[in-house]
Amino acid sequence: MNPTIDFEKKTKNLIDDLKSVCANYGLGNDGNEFKIITQVFLYKFLNDKFAYEVKQIDKNIAQADQWETALKAYGPSDYEMVLMQLSESTARLQPEHYISYLFEKNQNQARFAELFDHTLLDIARGQ
Repeated sequence: MNPTIDFEKKTKNLIDDLKSVCANYGLGNDGNEFKIITQVFLYKFLNDKFAYEVKQIDKNIAQADQWETALKAYGPSDYEMVLMQLSESTARLQPEHYISYLFEKNQNQARFAELFDHTLLDIARGQ
């Protein structure tokens, strides 16, 4: 299958899934539905771009089976050194900003929405 068509299909499926979640919680066809979908896509993009850039900087991370685990193993000064090498247009993510970190948290737990909001705010502040 053409990679572009496959990507487009996966993206549409993700949007449909997000719309379904919004509808199930009473936010279907609401202005908040658009905000939620936009924020989720932004978050995914920021994580993907960060991963791509980090892998370009450090071949050990690029070759690791799980880049996040490899990067988390770095000491604070080594981690900071990797962040300093990122382009200005790349968000400086901390391990608690990774998708895997939020995924490990139960999305159905109380206050998960707050955790997600705080994560986006931390990223925006560069913390």
